Amino acid sequence: HWIFGGDGWAYDIGYGGLDHVLASGENVNVMVFDTEVYSNTGGQSSKATPAAAIAKFAASGKKTKKKDLGMMAMSYGYVYVAQISMGADKNQ
Repeated sequence: HWIFGGDGWAYDIGYGGLDHVLASGENVNVMVFDTEVYSNTGGQSSKATPAAAIAKFAASGKKTKKKDLGMMAMSYGYVYVAQISMGADKNQ
């Protein structure tokens, strides 16, 4: 089973549901598309936005650091976390 969602869902709006699924121990795959802002609503900062980043409603830079969603997921002990970057060098 696969669940796909953006960072606004995973880090903020739907985090409670995501945490519930991870805690259940069910065999499920989750892919989070992390753009570090609420992309669907114009780029407002979210808990996925890094500290000091400039976004809508954070013109002087976001004051708090980015939530470490991967580390939180790994705290369950049976969750595997991986990440990729679209700009990564495929020869690495």
